Amino acid sequence: MIEIEQLRYVRLGTRELPAAIDFAQRILGLQLIEKTEDQAAFRSDFRDHTLVYVKGDPAEQAIAFELRSIETLERATALLQQSGYAVTRGDAQGALRRKVKAFVSFKDKSGNGIELVVRPQTSGWRYFPARDAGITGLEAVALRSKGNGADEALWSKLFNGRVSDWVGDAAFIRFDDAHHRLTLHPSDRAGVLAIEYAVESVDQLMQSQYFLQAAQIRIVHGPGRRPTSEQMFLTFAGPDDVLFSYVAEGRRIANEAAHRPRQFPRQTLSFCSWGSESDIPEFTAGERA
Repeated sequence: MIEIEQLRYVRLGTRELPAAIDFAQRILGLQLIEKTEDQAAFRSDFRDHTLVYVKGDPAEQAIAFELRSIETLERATALLQQSGYAVTRGDAQGALRRKVKAFVSFKDKSGNGIELVVRPQTSGWRYFPARDAGITGLEAVALRSKGNGADEALWSKLFNGRVSDWVGDAAFIRFDDAHHRLTLHPSDRAGVLAIEYAVESVDQLMQSQYFLQAAQIRIVHGPGRRPTSEQMFLTFAGPDDVLFSYVAEGRRIANEAAHRPRQFPRQTLSFCSWGSESDIPEFTAGERA
């Protein structure tokens, strides 16, 4: 089993790089730390960056997880290949663009891009956002999954992911004491569904609701509270069919031995105990999106 240290960043392709940069700074509230002709990187916390927009096809996406050492990366590569995954070793130029010592990439069974990185850079400077949204860091990523059982097995059998809860077949997976860092939502297509950023408190989340409404950004779910993680959330539309969420509060799972994953029915109240509805297929009560 391969130990994942933490979620590090998300890379998203976009054909409209200037518009994506404007959204990440002015709307989302991240700090632009680097911009070239073909990519822009943004900070949200101690990590050098947690979001990168790359000029190109919006279907080209990847989420990155940190491994502890080169030896762990080699073991992960071998295990993935033995399990039938095609793994690509990153070259020096790719590592430089990602600001990591080394990395490999592969796709899960649904076709979602995954990167495993070693020694990603950490910033020694205080995070200073473009807008004071109260962001404290990258919290989690939600993926669309065409074969949820196979994708769930990847994280829970080859890696150290543990299922915290299910809503229908949607799996909430943790790698540390947070309720989840990754969610897999049954869908008829692959791709990043939502990127979640933690905010300081419910006050910041509600302030952002009014800010987003004034900026005419479509709120697609919430404000609400998740019965699974007990997080308050606010989910809104971003560029290129990717959603973003602010989350606050939430339960931690410190006692691994005592925790048992719960099975929630696939219905509206299982995604929001306040009854907030959404027209996003993965957040509705249908059997599949």
